[in-house]
Amino acid sequence: MLKVEPASISGAELELKAQATLRDLVATIPGARIEIAPLPSEGEWDFEAFVTLNSGRQRLLCEAKSRAWPNELHAIAHRLQQGVRQHLPERSIPVFIAPYLSPQAIQSCAELGLSWADLAGNCELKIDGAFIKVMGNENPYKKGRGTASLYSPQSSRIVHALLLAPHRKWTTEELAKEAGASLGQVSSVKKLLETNSWIRATYGETSLTEPRKLLDDWSNHYKPKRKSIRMFTLDSPAQLEEGIASTLSGYAFTELSAAQRYAPYTRHQRVALYVKRWDDEQASTLGLKGGDGAANVTIYEAGEDIAFVETVNGSRCVSPIQTYLDLRLLAGRGQDAAEHLLESVIEPRWK
Repeated sequence: MLKVEPASISGAELELKAQATLRDLVATIPGARIEIAPLPSEGEWDFEAFVTLNSGRQRLLCEAKSRAWPNELHAIAHRLQQGVRQHLPERSIPVFIAPYLSPQAIQSCAELGLSWADLAGNCELKIDGAFIKVMGNENPYKKGRGTASLYSPQSSRIVHALLLAPHRKWTTEELAKEAGASLGQVSSVKKLLETNSWIRATYGETSLTEPRKLLDDWSNHYKPKRKSIRMFTLDSPAQLEEGIASTLSGYAFTELSAAQRYAPYTRHQRVALYVKRWDDEQASTLGLKGGDGAANVTIYEAGEDIAFVETVNGSRCVSPIQTYLDLRLLAGRGQDAAEHLLESVIEPRWK
């Protein structure tokens, strides 16, 4: 998801609010004094603040941005760290300020050695002689577009292909063909992935660098658009699944029915599968009845051919990635089975 939530403020207004926030935070330190020194427009960062404590006077090199993608945050950290080295032996501290920082952005700041603050009043300022940490204030600004567009029905096929082969060096044409997408769609998805530092694009080829982060993000956004049909059977799951495999041609098992084949974890009493279309004739052939509250079979009508299907022990299953996403929507054992599938099948394939 978007690392720094954008706000409807920027430029001079953002800088003034950032300075005011910094003053308020430093004011919580007993005996501390702070002076703000705006820089010329051609300065390498936005402004400097001088904090005086009993331990001495320190310079804060401050950069304020209304939004920053991870790759941009790396560049900001590099520039501020260079400034810290330029001001030696005087003690200087690099500080990044934004309208609101997500947990991912906070982690990135820690990894990059940045102190940080946001306009919501959250911060982690590491000043010699004092340490200010405030967490839990809610985002007062509207959320940005983020990465939700990656998981539209068409774009998600591109993401899906990348997650199935993260180390493959894809050309745009190969990825478009694999996902059944246009070259323009692939380019748009690649651009958004690159801004999050999730892919490496060099010499016309693309490979995925952060498959776990991308899968987590997709799982957080996963809201499948599909028709669900609930049915009931007196057959055991094994009996019904055998009948489905021998009767239907365009099916693919999912949820625990697929997980049991990829990575057996626990017995399941409910069968779940995708089909392109479902009709009364198929239900009659398999002996299924309308389920209502007693349903133990779920049919997901995809409306189109099912992408990325694998044959496991003679049965068609959606990919481990799709199985994982569907399991994460289930309560209880579904969550546990998803983690087991991730650890025993998906992550080993990524190595």
